[in-house]
Amino acid sequence: MSYMTIENIQVLSGPNYWSLRPCIQMRLDIGQLEKRPTSKLDQFYERLKETLPSLYDHRCSVGTPGGFFERVKDGTWMGHVVEHVALELQTLAEMDTGFGRTRETKTPGVYNVVFSYVVSEVGKRAGKLSVDFCESLIDGKDPKLDEIIQELKELREEYKLGPSTSSIVDEAVKR
Repeated sequence: MSYMTIENIQVLSGPNYWSLRPCIQMRLDIGQLEKRPTSKLDQFYERLKETLPSLYDHRCSVGTPGGFFERVKDGTWMGHVVEHVALELQTLAEMDTGFGRTRETKTPGVYNVVFSYVVSEVGKRAGKLSVDFCESLIDGKDPKLDEIIQELKELREEYKLGPSTSSIVDEAVKR
C-alpha cells in the first residue's frame, strides 16, 4: 500500500541551506502517517531492527549508539525514518554518507527530508527506495534489502566519476 508521496526530489550539489556538503532534498508527504508515529505502527520497530540492524550505529539526537532505534521505539515520524534508511542504504552500497535532517514544512504532514550522497543518481534512488522500504515494513512485507543494495551498487558503478576525474574533483574541493 502507498502511504507516502514524494512531491519533489532535488540534488543540492554544493553548499546549501542544510549543509556545506552535497545533499538530496526530498519533499515528502507522509499522509495519514502524520497521525501515526512509529510507536503506533504494529511491529514496525521490530521489523526495522530485524531487517536493517546496521541502523544501530545511527546515534540520532540521543547521541549514543542505538539512539535512532530508541527514537523509533518511543515514536518518531516516518519522514525521520526515511532519512535514516536512505543514508543506511547508501552506506550498505559502499558509499560513505552520514548527514541527514528532517524538518516539517508549513504544510501538515509534509516534510523536507535531507540527506547526503556520494553519487547523485544513487542518492535520488536511495530516497525513493527508502520510502518503498518503509512502506513494505508497515505492511509486514519483505523489503528485499539485498536487491535494493545490488541496484544501488550498479547505479554507483554506472554514474561514479572515473579515478582521474575523481582525484581532480577531490583536489578542487579541498581548495
